[in-house]
Formats: sequence, structure tokens, C-alpha cells
Amino acid sequence: MNPLPLLCLLCQDPAPVASPATPRALDVIELKNGDQLEGRITAEVDGYVEITLGPGETVGISRAQVKSILRGGGPLIPALSGTVRESSEWFVLYDAHGDAVGWLHTAVQARGDGGLTASEEYEFVEGRRRYQITSMCVAGAGLVPVSSYFRERISDPMLSAVMSPAAAAHSERIVEERIVEAKASGDRLFVQRLDRAGRHERQLEWTAGATFPLLARTLARHTGQAVVATQAFDPAIEELVTCNFSGARQRLVTLDGSATQVTEIAETTATSRNSTWIDANLQTVRRELAGPSLVALQSSADSARLAVGGVRTASAVVSEQGGEFGLWVPNPAWQVQEGIPQGQVVLACDAHGATISLTRLDHFDPETSLEAAADAVGRWFTLLHPGLKVGGSSRIAIRDRKAVQMLAKGGSAKRPMRAEIDVMAHQGQFLALVCLAPAAAWDELAADFEFLRRSLELSPQALAPTLQGPLARSKSGTPEAPVNTATAPKQHAASPLAKPAGRQPIVRIP
Repeated sequence: MNPLPLLCLLCQDPAPVASPATPRALDVIELKNGDQLEGRITAEVDGYVEITLGPGETVGISRAQVKSILRGGGPLIPALSGTVRESSEWFVLYDAHGDAVGWLHTAVQARGDGGLTASEEYEFVEGRRRYQITSMCVAGAGLVPVSSYFRERISDPMLSAVMSPAAAAHSERIVEERIVEAKASGDRLFVQRLDRAGRHERQLEWTAGATFPLLARTLARHTGQAVVATQAFDPAIEELVTCNFSGARQRLVTLDGSATQVTEIAETTATSRNSTWIDANLQTVRRELAGPSLVALQSSADSARLAVGGVRTASAVVSEQGGEFGLWVPNPAWQVQEGIPQGQVVLACDAHGATISLTRLDHFDPETSLEAAADAVGRWFTLLHPGLKVGGSSRIAIRDRKAVQMLAKGGSAKRPMRAEIDVMAHQGQFLALVCLAPAAAWDELAADFEFLRRSLELSPQALAPTLQGPLARSKSGTPEAPVNTATAPKQHAASPLAKPAGRQPIVRIP
């Protein structure tokens, strides 16, 4: 099987884009030993300078070693349009349990016509099976989308009695492989799919402003501006979709024990929402590929692959001690509180002094109505928080269950507080979800609270999520029922490549 030309997954802002910038020159650092470094200076502080020589090659140098710095003193190179800049970043992929299961490499490179090539390559392992994804796209002058390329390979290790152990460890049997290439020409998009069944071709209408998701993600990531594509061809699912990349939103989060200001960009489709955090140096420190169930954390080219199977991070899902219900942790800004008694889960956001709690209420009479239980919870809440006053209530739905929501406000003049209290029935009893935060931080944390409601886990089986096949968005918008690995027999996910176009592989998405 001959691979198609390497082009791939991209996306474009439908609004008019800036014309290509003029070519730029490389920066030059001359060292005292006579060596010269040519590249892009990405950081310069007292006693330290950092220069990127090429994709994945960044060097930090003490100013004591530097003889001179000449910005723009090197050879001319093609420039990218607007504020998009070249980049190369490596990440370790972590699943919902916090295990390192794969790696991700993303890159943006300039083209001679003022356009760019964006690429994403990642690999992860689930059980014995290995999934390898390559996704690339090309944009021409003005960042107009030109083409996209997507390759997906699924393989199993192959053991043989005649092989040496070393050779057997590196021998794999390809189970499925799929290549999707799309090229834009005028008002038509020409799509080719190559798999074991042969080559399939089709045409789609390609309107002005149509794009590829990877290009939209690249523009939002580099410019911090909102990007909305009402028509985008996603080669991973071989369909036209709508994608929305919100403008940059500042957040205060706790990373490695210290409060850090990051920029959050939210990627939203009809069935999913993923967030990316970018630090002050324009480096991606955290990116969601399937919500918190598959997260990419910053690493390096040398360590990303080595981390697989050898390192861990905090679990993304937490249950109460009895395992009857639990929460997905929205992101690392929230920490699980230890020592909580059975029947309750508590998360805390130290950066803002906010909390989220999910508590089982088992002291009500079995005949108690939802409204009566909510009224009692409201009274209980004001006893615990005498400075807050509970207002009116409204009916909402949480995971397709009826719930009563109450809003509480109050606190001191210097620190006004706000809370939302949700009460719902659960296994003949009731659960109370309380989101409490300073009023000044509410808008920043509102998306986290909303995520909690739509991802609340109300059964023991849902608290053992497993990664099931390559990354994709659920077409139905309903999370697939996870497998409880403690009780269910081990099964491989059905291959997404054996399904007709339009059917998606499965990933546990909260």
C-alpha cells in the first residue's frame, strides 16, 4: 500500500485573513568561542537567552557565553501570515487513570509562498493494540486551506517461535490501516480514502470560508482570536463538521504547586469540548484530546516516548469511598481533597478558594419528594454558610435526571461569594452537588461547573473508564458506556477502519 502525499488536517477562519507578511531574517547569536547560532530567539532575560534552531531544537545559553546578538542578521526565511509562528512541541498522553499511554508531537512550519504546514502525530497503546495517527494540512498564501492528509494504523504485536525475543518485540501485525486525503479546488473538495477495501473517491461542496479543523486550531492557538468554521472537513471522521475555537481566556491555575496565569482556548463541536492551556512563553502546557480522559502534558522529544508506561499523573476521575458515584476532575486547577468520609467527594481550587462537593443524603424518608429534599438541602446549606442566602429554585436536568437547582449569594463586602446547589434523586436517596466560589471568579470557573454537571458519574460501572480505540468524537453526542475492567472480560474495541465512512471509533469521553 503506497501512502498518499503527506498533507493533512487543517482549519481556517472564515473571516478575511491577513495577507502574507514579508520574509523575515533569522536571529544570530555569536558566542565567545567563535561559534554562531542562527534561528529564532524565543526568550531573553537577565543572564539567559534561548534560541530555536529548528523544529524540536531549542538551546538555552548563559549570557556569559555570548559575544553579540544580532536580531534579523541571518538569511531570509519565508514568513507566516499574521501572528502565526513556527513551533514544535512534544507531549506525553495520559488516560483517565493518570497512566502515560502515548505521545504527541505537533508542529507548524513556514512555506515559501507565505503559507504553512501544520502537523500532528501521535501514538498510544490500549492493551496489546497500538494506534498510530498522522494528521497534516497545508495552507497557502493568506492561510487559505489547500489540502489535508490523515493516516490511521492499528497493529498488534506478532510473536513467533523462530524469532529472537528482541526481533519479536519489534514485530507487529497491521490489523487495519486507513489513509484519507482531501484537496480543495475551487468550489469542490476532492476526497480520497485508501484502505484494505481499495480506493474510494468522492466530491463535496467547498464553500467560501470552508476549512480543516487543524488549521482553525492552529490559528486560534497562535493568534488568541476566536475561530468559527461553519463548514470544516474533518478527515478523521470523513465528514463536514462545525467547529468553534473560542478566543483567548485568561485563567489563574495551580501548576506544580504555584499559581500560574494561563491562556485557555476552548475547542467546541456539536458533541465535545476540549481545552488548551498556553503559558506566558506561548508554550502549550496542557491540551485535552478527549476531555480529561485523554490529556497531553508538555514534554520533550527525548522523554515523550520513554514516558509511556513508566510515569503517572493524577487520575482524572474520582469516586466516593464506596464507589457508588463520582466526578471527573475538570482540569489540574482542581485538586481532590483527601480524608473525606464515605458518601462524599470534594474538589478544591486553591487559586480562587473555590470548592465542588458531591454528597449523598441518606437520611430522608423514602417517600420524600425531590422538591421537599431540595428545600431541606437549602436550609442545611444556610446553616453551614450563614453569610449566604439561598434564593429561588428552578428545574434542570443532570445526566437526563430531574434535578432542582438553587442559587445562593452573599459573603462579605470584600469577598462576595456565590454558590449553585443541585439536588437529584439517586438509588432511592438524594445527591447534592454544590459549586461554591468567589463571585469575582465565577465567570472563569463557570465552564468547569458546567462540565461537572454533564459528566457526573452515577453508577459504579461508569467509574472504570477505559480508552477504546483511536481518538474521535462521538457522533451521537452520548458517551459510550465504559467497561468495568474489574468485572468485564477483556475485549478489543471494534476497528473503526472496518466501518463505512461516517462511523467513528470510540473513546471514553466524559
